[in-house]
Amino acid sequence: MQYSLLNRFRGALLGSVLGEMKGSQGQDQNRLELSPVRLSEEIATNIEINLQLPWNDIAVSCAQSLIRCGRLDLKDLVRHNYYLLPENMSVSCSEAAIATLPVGLFFHEHEVTLQQKLTIAASTLMPDCGNSLGVLAVGYAIAQALTEKLHPLSLIPQILTYLDDVQTPFTQQLSIVQTELTHGAGLEKVVNQLCRNSNHSTTPIALAFYCFLSTPQDFRLSLLRALRTNYHPQTTAALTGALSGAYNSLLGIPLGWRIACDRNNKLEVIQLAERLLAVWSGVYDTSTTYDSDQVAIAAPRVIQPRLGGY
Repeated sequence: MQYSLLNRFRGALLGSVLGEMKGSQGQDQNRLELSPVRLSEEIATNIEINLQLPWNDIAVSCAQSLIRCGRLDLKDLVRHNYYLLPENMSVSCSEAAIATLPVGLFFHEHEVTLQQKLTIAASTLMPDCGNSLGVLAVGYAIAQALTEKLHPLSLIPQILTYLDDVQTPFTQQLSIVQTELTHGAGLEKVVNQLCRNSNHSTTPIALAFYCFLSTPQDFRLSLLRALRTNYHPQTTAALTGALSGAYNSLLGIPLGWRIACDRNNKLEVIQLAERLLAVWSGVYDTSTTYDSDQVAIAAPRVIQPRLGGY
């Protein structure tokens, strides 16, 4: 189904934030069985929890840098991100994929440029994240969704081709995911397969691809499946949310979840997505600031309340 590019930008960023936020709340299985309305109440209740991981904060800072500079400016990127990473904190490829999500959005048009920018951004922000194949895989999938070229059945074979079919533990994980998807394997089997050697920093990425591709048109179910993996749930759910959000757009995210975010002033990421797209399209003046709270838009001759500045 076709969605606007703006709503796909919004969906990717908000989906990642929702995934990380929900993953930070623990893995109470009774919660995961809640109806969409009750689950929305849970999100509203727990949304103020302090996240333990800074990857979405770095992603937000990365988007702000792209908006501010109109390009990938490494000096600006480092200057505004150094304080977000605790000293001597190791970074996995999966975490780097979350942090560089705005770069994937901004350079989604051209595959070669996308690969170059993602590699540079990941190595600059997180030089110890190791192999960047996982970052490239997520970026490629996001780009395919934004350009209306993502076909769930063929996505992983396309990713493997994009990565030049190199044989690494990560590409082997992707091959496992493709095989299990083809056979209709359940979550428990896939988790056991991928986590057999749990020291791979790309395992959350592989799990995210499985959770997304097993129910590609259902954001809620994909995210709940990611939480049920119980494997680095913040990271796995954030990546699943980004993939599903880009594919299903903002409109695919349950309304109750969006309302819960709105009530708690967590929709700044929506405005960030709008500005990022505006800069990408060339209609945003990076030399000026823009405060959406100063503007109210409504239908002609209708007075409407503004909810949370959105």
